Amino acid sequence: LLRLPTLLAMKIQVKLTATAAIERLKADDPELVSCDLSNNAVLQMKASDMIPRLADALAGNSHCRELNLTACNLDDACCEKLAAALAGNHHLASLVLEGNRCGNEGATHIASALRTNRGLMMLNLLNQKGSRFGDSTLAAFTGAFDSNITLLKIIWRLESRQSFRLNKLLVRNNEIDRRIASGRDYSDLLPEGVAPLAPALVTRRSTASSFISPRAHLLQRTSSADGADKAAPPPPSSGAAIASAGVSVRERVAARQEAPSPPPRAPPPQPTSRSSCSARRSRSRA
Repeated sequence: LLRLPTLLAMKIQVKLTATAAIERLKADDPELVSCDLSNNAVLQMKASDMIPRLADALAGNSHCRELNLTACNLDDACCEKLAAALAGNHHLASLVLEGNRCGNEGATHIASALRTNRGLMMLNLLNQKGSRFGDSTLAAFTGAFDSNITLLKIIWRLESRQSFRLNKLLVRNNEIDRRIASGRDYSDLLPEGVAPLAPALVTRRSTASSFISPRAHLLQRTSSADGADKAAPPPPSSGAAIASAGVSVRERVAARQEAPSPPPRAPPPQPTSRSSCSARRSRSRA
C-alpha cells in the first residue's frame, strides 16, 4: 500500500517558482509550454525586480505558448518590459495580465508591441486595480491593427463609445484566421502593406489555438449615453473564429426576405356561453 504522503504527491502538482520559471524560459525548455505564475508571492513583492528578468527570458523563448501573470502586482513599468519582449516573440499565443495595476500607459505599451507581434492570439487585461481603459487606449489598439492580423481576442473592460471600431478589426482578424484554417485566400482582408503570414507561422498558430478559448470574441463593457454600463454581446462563433464574419449583412437580409413566410394560424375556437348550451338542450328535448 502507498503511504498518504505518496498519494498526496501524486495528486498535487507543485507550482513553478518565479526563479525557476525564469531559468526555464531563458533555457528555452521545450517542456515549458504553459507558464503559470498567477498569484505568485515573490512577484507580488518584487515585481519591479523580477519582471525585467522574466521579460528578457521570454524575449528569446520559442516554446512557451501561454503565460499567466494574474494578480502579480504588475504596474505600467512592468507592462513596458513585457511589451518589449512581446514585440519580438512570435511564439506566445496567450498572455493573461488580469488583476494587476496596468493603466492606460501600460496598455499602450502592449498595443505598440502588437504592431510587430505575429503570434499572440489572446490578451487578458481584465480587472486592473484603480485603472480604466478609455479612448486613448482604444486609439492605441486600433492603430496596432493597422499591421496586426493575428490577435483574435481581448478580455478587458473598455469604457468608450467608439469601441465598435475595435470590434470590427477583431472580426476581421477572426475571419482571416477562419480562412487560414480552411485553406482559403484572405489577401482581400489584409491591411495595406501587410504581407500574408509565413507558412511557419500558420503551422504554429494551428498548434497554439488550444491555449485560447473557442469563443474568440471581444469581451468588454462600454458606457451608454445615460452613463450606465452595458455589456457588449459576443458575436456567434465557430471553432476559434467568428462564424458570422464570413456572411455580410446584405446577404443575411436577402436570405430573410427570400425565406417563405409561415402559414397563417387558424383562429382559436370561441368559448361557448351557458345560455347557448341551455338553448341547444331545449331544442333537442322538443
